[in-house]
Amino acid sequence: MAPKARGELGEIRTTLATLATNGNAKSEAVVASKRDVFKKIINYMTIGIDMSSLYMQVMTCAVASAEDVVLKKMLYLFISTYAQANPDLTLLTINLLTKDCRDQDPTIRGLALRSLCQLRVANLIEYLMSPIQQGLKDAHPYVRRTAVMGVLKVYHLDSNAVLNAATLETLREMMARDGDAQVVANCMTVLQQAGRAQSFSSRGVVIPLVNRIKEFSEWAQCQVLEAVSGYQPSGEQEVYELMNTLDDRLAHSNSAVVMATVKLFLHLTITMPATHQQVLERIKEPLQTLMSRDHYETAYAVLAHFLLLAQRAPSLFSQAYTTFFCRQNEPSYIKSLKLEILVAVADAENAHAVVTELSEYVGDIDEQLAREAVRAVGRIALDVQDVEGIVERLLGFLDTGKPFVTAEAVVQVRDLMRRFPESAEACIASVSGISPEDLEEPDAKAAFVWILGHYGESIQDAPYLLERMAGEFAGERAGVRLALLTAAVRLFFKRPPECQRLLGAVLAAATADSNQDVHDRGLLYYRLLHAGMAAAAAVIAAPADALAAFAEEQSAELRNRVFDEFNSLAVIFRAPSATFVPPAPHAPLAEEPALAPVAASSAPVGGGVDEGSALLSAQEQEESLIDVSANSSPARPSGAPTAGVAAPAPPAAAGGDLLGLSDLLGGGGGGGGAAAAAAIGPGLGPPQPPPSPSLALAPAPVLAPADFQARWVAMPVAARFTHGLPPATLAAVEANAHQDFCQHAAARGIATMASGGAPPMYRFYFHAKPAGAAARILVEAIVSKPGALASVTIKADDPALGEPFAALFRTCIDTLA
Repeated sequence: MAPKARGELGEIRTTLATLATNGNAKSEAVVASKRDVFKKIINYMTIGIDMSSLYMQVMTCAVASAEDVVLKKMLYLFISTYAQANPDLTLLTINLLTKDCRDQDPTIRGLALRSLCQLRVANLIEYLMSPIQQGLKDAHPYVRRTAVMGVLKVYHLDSNAVLNAATLETLREMMARDGDAQVVANCMTVLQQAGRAQSFSSRGVVIPLVNRIKEFSEWAQCQVLEAVSGYQPSGEQEVYELMNTLDDRLAHSNSAVVMATVKLFLHLTITMPATHQQVLERIKEPLQTLMSRDHYETAYAVLAHFLLLAQRAPSLFSQAYTTFFCRQNEPSYIKSLKLEILVAVADAENAHAVVTELSEYVGDIDEQLAREAVRAVGRIALDVQDVEGIVERLLGFLDTGKPFVTAEAVVQVRDLMRRFPESAEACIASVSGISPEDLEEPDAKAAFVWILGHYGESIQDAPYLLERMAGEFAGERAGVRLALLTAAVRLFFKRPPECQRLLGAVLAAATADSNQDVHDRGLLYYRLLHAGMAAAAAVIAAPADALAAFAEEQSAELRNRVFDEFNSLAVIFRAPSATFVPPAPHAPLAEEPALAPVAASSAPVGGGVDEGSALLSAQEQEESLIDVSANSSPARPSGAPTAGVAAPAPPAAAGGDLLGLSDLLGGGGGGGGAAAAAAIGPGLGPPQPPPSPSLALAPAPVLAPADFQARWVAMPVAARFTHGLPPATLAAVEANAHQDFCQHAAARGIATMASGGAPPMYRFYFHAKPAGAAARILVEAIVSKPGALASVTIKADDPALGEPFAALFRTCIDTLA
């Protein structure tokens, strides 16, 4: 391929030289030949062959036929492609382009000016400002449009050149007086991207834009409407005038224009409650029209906004509930969103009809839809308690014979009993008929165990059902093990004779569990029981108040923040944009106060890490991060107590061995308490600190900033988690330009590459090296002061290092004195 390309390159060079020296350069045959060879050059460019060596021949050949527009277009494309890589040769084209900027043909003037601004060569900016300023005054709108966008291109190369020439002030004037709507729209775009959005806050700018909005393109209309949404009207009368002028935009064929108008109307009337309600009524029909179109992507976006509005004002949308019934041919993501809207709009009047429709979906062949329908019925039962038949339908799902439906129904019944304890009597009969073997999902098992623990006195077989599940204690998930432990203790207080052996077996298994949460809870219950039955019952089995809300429900405050960003991705993601949009780049970390070296051989802090790269695309603290090490707590050894610490026997309880562990574990007589303590495992005495993480690190790792940057881009994510910061750690983060925190980390082999930030957000970049290994571990830690949280991302050459290092890093955070 390469020799062939070089041979054809020589043929093209010869052809260009022949055509450039042709005496009759303006003849149709010669111009057609030039077009053919230029097309061949452009074709080679598009497949990646470097044609820059033909720069001079192309220029000479094209200049000889300067009046041909097609040749000029291809010449401009050639120049723009190779300008940045050949700045010296590009300088030779400045005169040609500048001359063409004064051509009689406005198309040539515009094309030349556009090409001139696309050169992207910083040392040529001094040649650009004069043609741009001439273009802004050009009589033809095409040239003015091109000149306006050229201002933005130059601004990105050298903002000072634009500011010194007062070009942005010229754009403000053009936006107010130019007769071409696209020129005005381009001016708006440039001013917004240049950070001059305050230019649209005056009445003298907003009112003319609104009055001529029909002249703009659809994209420009969205820009105008977005700009007007930041305008503060002088009074209610002006609000009504703006809405009357823009009312016909609600019937526009473009969905973006309709949504931008809806956002404007809602924001203009947010301080006028009565008018705001009328606006909500007015926008229902346009939104339903958009939702009914065949484009499911548009329908999903509209439904997401419908959900937000329905959650804020459910009564206004409750009568239109049939609009949100699912159709058979709709994709699953549309059906899922419709079910959420049905839950939001359900009230005492329509709940029966909505639940009847949802019950049909439970029998659908789509398992995901069936699951979501059961959840929807459960949520309606929580929100609309007084409607008869809803709870009966929910309980009826327990007998469908489908394991996944039964599992979802058990979870919803558990939540119903937590919210409305008075409904327990109606639910117990149905739940008691379930066999543990019918439940395969951890959430359903945990919910079933919770019901047995809280209402076991009314379920005859509750202790024996728990015994069957406790036999598989070690094989269950951590959530199920915790539920079994609590249920066994609670039921013991209600039915001691039947639960004595059950409780002993569960406590023995829990205190020997490798999961820290299960182990600690088992140990706590064991000590409470030996401290006294009354005290233990007051702590473990105290009557629980009915829950007013669940943690999974989105708060009204968060919905209000999302509403402020109406008609944006914040509504789709149901979270403020700060949680998924990286913050704007700030000053490089090297410009911030540098830390003292943490070790004699470590790289200096703030060593030139490039914040414009993927390394510094930090997520905000409000982002919901998954703690990948939920079950990675260091295993507490089972068997004998920790070396050097004797395990004291538990206090003797009145009446002998309270739990009967001596019989269960094969102990005898009066030694039952000590035998039980030994069998249950270590830790019955004073709490011992968790064992140190097993990963050993080199004491003073060295890594160049450039190497850190390259590795960060290439390495996979090995672990990611959030961790609460103790007060001492948070104070160390803020103290002495972060030196205390960084030196504490360095003492454990975790060197600091860079640190910076200001309240309430700090950022740290660390690196470490396992002892005796060539692998590297890189860390990004973002500390949020308001929540006292650290969001940590760990990358490593070997992903297996992620979990051990995460445990070590947590220990480093928690042990700072």
